[in-house]
Amino acid sequence: MITHTKAGRAGARVPLPTDAAGLAGEAAHESHEARRLFLQQAVTCGATLPILAGLTGPAWGATNMAPETTGPRVVRSFNDAYLELVRLLREACGVEHALMLQYLYAAFSLTPAYRTLAGSGTPGADTLLGVAVQEMQHLASVNQLLVLLGAAPNLLSAEFPYEPQIYPFEFNLEPLSPRSLAKYIYAEAPVGFFDGIRSPADAHFADSVLAMIGPKRRPNHVGSLYNELITLVGEVSRLPDMPKLDAWLAKLEAIKAEGEKDHFIFFRNVFLARHPAFDGHRDAWQLAPTHPAYPAHRVPVNPTAYVGHENEILNPDLRALAWLADLHYWTALLLLDLHFRSGDDAPRSLALAHMSGPLLSLGRHLPALGGGLPFDPLNFGSAPALDMLGSRRLIASLVRESMELARVIAPALPADYPAGVAEATLIALSDNRQIEARAP
Repeated sequence: MITHTKAGRAGARVPLPTDAAGLAGEAAHESHEARRLFLQQAVTCGATLPILAGLTGPAWGATNMAPETTGPRVVRSFNDAYLELVRLLREACGVEHALMLQYLYAAFSLTPAYRTLAGSGTPGADTLLGVAVQEMQHLASVNQLLVLLGAAPNLLSAEFPYEPQIYPFEFNLEPLSPRSLAKYIYAEAPVGFFDGIRSPADAHFADSVLAMIGPKRRPNHVGSLYNELITLVGEVSRLPDMPKLDAWLAKLEAIKAEGEKDHFIFFRNVFLARHPAFDGHRDAWQLAPTHPAYPAHRVPVNPTAYVGHENEILNPDLRALAWLADLHYWTALLLLDLHFRSGDDAPRSLALAHMSGPLLSLGRHLPALGGGLPFDPLNFGSAPALDMLGSRRLIASLVRESMELARVIAPALPADYPAGVAEATLIALSDNRQIEARAP
């Protein structure tokens, strides 16, 4: 039997090296091990360079890094503005993708009593699913800009726990809780909120969030990444033979504002139990997680449907449902990749059908059974196929796999599972261009 290790499933996930000015409390042997793994994986996987001031030593070409007291900023790796913009856009794709998955998992973890907090999937900053959809829109926008610049889209999924270099915390798929909310608040907060002068009410709130997080945090927010992207777009716009990017300045500003204002306020209200879904139960988060009135199910952290991997879902029925959800998730990702590469809107519509249909159905169903949707990575790399025909063939194979599994486990499927989405996808792919038969 072939077992799936972390490296084998997810590809490169580069642990950040630490130095004397790194994270407080890190033991010396952990720092040494992080450096060793970083160098090893950088050589074998072509890892990107560390980019956060205060977390690592200076990046290649970077000099005179400002001390942490001046606030977080992104350290530039390339003098060429085009190279740097592409690099950071790919970082942004990873962050937006992982944010989306965290928020989806948290939304699915909510009990039926908090269904209005979870939401229905309409984009907006008043429900968890709505915020997750907005992160999906951010992911789409960043990929559109990559393609406009002549770079490939980046829809690679990550293995959880995932530690992107631009994000202040390790990503985890976990049930909604005060601790996870504190991390979301800190990451989405306006740059400087936790360092500047605040009103007494804001100071009390900030102290509560920081106490929940603890001392191991990094001095950065998602907004600092978008600040640098906005600067780079302005630089690249002035280069010869580059597309007009003036409209993208406003788009990136809007994405930044959506996080620092709308998402920050939303997560603050949920943390303080002020969201209408709490219906006046301001003490909901003070209940024990085992209490029937606690807002979230007791779902696993970072589950996986891969056999032989750490945190493997051991119950075979739950693992089969989770694997089916993975198949729909991967199908959606490959359809979106095809959409960005081809410019055809039909694959995008099919991807949304998988996400709002089978994936949503299974995501809501698994927590009620004590499980969770794993969002496992599919290690097909950043270019899943050589051409459009190859992409359609891969997608069709995934769809057939999901149809067969759904047939086998039909009695265990949720009542609202839309089996017809997979069949409609196959028909649409065949209509678009005849898919070659698989070799025997």
